[in-house]
Amino acid sequence: MADECDVLIIGAGPAGLMLGCWLARTGTKTRIIDRRATKITRGHADGVQCRTIEIFQSFGIADRIEKEGNELAVPTSRIPDTEPNTSRFRHRVLNQGRIEDFLIDCMKTGGLTVERSVSPLSMEHSDSPTETHPVIVKVQHLIPATDETVDVSSGLYRSNILSDEEFNRSTAKSGKIETIKAKYVVGCDGARSWTRNQLGFSLEGDSANIYWGVMDARPITDLPDVRVKVVLHSANSGSLLIVPRERNLVRFYIQMGTILPGEKLDPSAQSPEKIIESARKILTPYTLECPEVEWWSVYEIGQRICKDVSFKNRVFLAGDAFHTHSPKGGQGMNFSMSDSYNLGWKLAACAKGLASPSILNTYGGERVEVARELIEFDHKVSRLFSGKPAITAESEGVSMAEFQALWVRMGKWTSGTAVVYNSSLLIADSTAAKTELAKNIIIGSHFESHMVLCYADAHAVQLADKLVADGRWRLIVFAGDLGNQNQLQRFNDLCSELKNAPKSPIRKYTAPDADLNSFIEVLTLTSSPRNGLSYSAFPELARPFVGKFRYPTYDQVFSDEVSYLDGGGKAYTGYGVDPDGPGCAVLVRPDQHIADVRGFEDCVEKLGQFFDGFMIQK
Repeated sequence: MADECDVLIIGAGPAGLMLGCWLARTGTKTRIIDRRATKITRGHADGVQCRTIEIFQSFGIADRIEKEGNELAVPTSRIPDTEPNTSRFRHRVLNQGRIEDFLIDCMKTGGLTVERSVSPLSMEHSDSPTETHPVIVKVQHLIPATDETVDVSSGLYRSNILSDEEFNRSTAKSGKIETIKAKYVVGCDGARSWTRNQLGFSLEGDSANIYWGVMDARPITDLPDVRVKVVLHSANSGSLLIVPRERNLVRFYIQMGTILPGEKLDPSAQSPEKIIESARKILTPYTLECPEVEWWSVYEIGQRICKDVSFKNRVFLAGDAFHTHSPKGGQGMNFSMSDSYNLGWKLAACAKGLASPSILNTYGGERVEVARELIEFDHKVSRLFSGKPAITAESEGVSMAEFQALWVRMGKWTSGTAVVYNSSLLIADSTAAKTELAKNIIIGSHFESHMVLCYADAHAVQLADKLVADGRWRLIVFAGDLGNQNQLQRFNDLCSELKNAPKSPIRKYTAPDADLNSFIEVLTLTSSPRNGLSYSAFPELARPFVGKFRYPTYDQVFSDEVSYLDGGGKAYTGYGVDPDGPGCAVLVRPDQHIADVRGFEDCVEKLGQFFDGFMIQK
């Protein structure tokens, strides 16, 4: 008998675990397997960008990164690592092992755990229209060798300098074979993806024929900038990137040398001592001693992308299985998890029969484009890192002014907050939307946060904190000044139509026995003060009664009022909405990207047309 699940995730790295969080939170029957017996515990990816922390906040675990990660503050005389007004969070660094711990704990709250020492053997797809679980994957449960010792300080076992034979070498014994039938399969199994190879897809791109070393150490040095993120270009010995880490660790990326096209490095010839020696040459005349190296590795620089990320909207690729690049831009782990954050809620909706499988086309349409931008950026920055610096403006080599200018120009993009998805089935055409009503809101971008005041209890909250990753859409209604009786009537009319009109998506796609906010949660933000209108005077849609005992909600209505302790009072200005104007409604997807902006008069009709394009009425 084959086990059946809605989604099978192959690979339990950051991309797979982020996907697991989505599916566990939405109650989607999921299995996640990984061929390795243990997770990583140190080293590997470390940069956690602003947008990624916002994503973690949607799962309620951003505080763990804030507590453990090291903030990359920069002296005011240099380029700021996080530009002001980029996000309410700042770029932090924390080893990948801890990031995975947070995601694993998040999955467990939804009842999902990683099945380790499970290796995929074969994958087939049934084209039968009656088959509900058309992807058949055979997997083998492995029995790890009990006497095997693993050097956790070395990351070479995952490095791209290994041959396929060396990478796949294992001492584990073969165990039972199991058949899994799934509605969907997602390959999050890294740059040497088994899933991608089964589909016959390939990564396309090139290599810079340059190899670098990386290590996490507690250095002893007279370099004054060792606790500051800094790039050093030596005259003749290459370049070095320093990233201060948690627990007084320092991440060093060290340029080691060049290789001929097609040439492979000998893994057995690599060592932390060689990396340290290369670092010393670059740092001269400063000194460097590293008596304690927690983790190290060596890798080749290259940029590759798979142009095909799905097979018949049943099998998908995410993370390194989809795109690979150098680590120095701090994008790898972040982009991988963003892939899954984009895909997870869509798979959940389709697996439950709530949405048409056509929405899955938007995954490739949205993520391939931003991945291409990533590859282009990484190609530029990796060659600027590795090039010999120009000593004067007239000499050959990398211009330090050009290098600095690129970081300034790409600052918001590298933070992850500048990603904008183009119009699609799930993003309205911005030329037809009422964007003039919210001048600073960009359709396709993520919804940015501002401090607002909860109407019921006067607590100050970040508005984006209400965009919890639970699969629901949000309609954020800028109600305007409800002290104005005409505006109050317009707002009441909008809520009545959203609740009762047959063409309203809230009435049409909310299950008859479900809470009023179970499909689309309406969040109301007034420009008038809290004492201007009694909370009980708001219509039921704004403060619905939920649960078995029909308890009232108190966390969906807010005022753009200054908090006595926390400030705020600038949300309408920040979003570009006139506080004395007609108001508007902003539709936000479950992944926090803005789908549409509408005025009160055409809101219900346009939203109805939008959701009718892909939702399935039960």
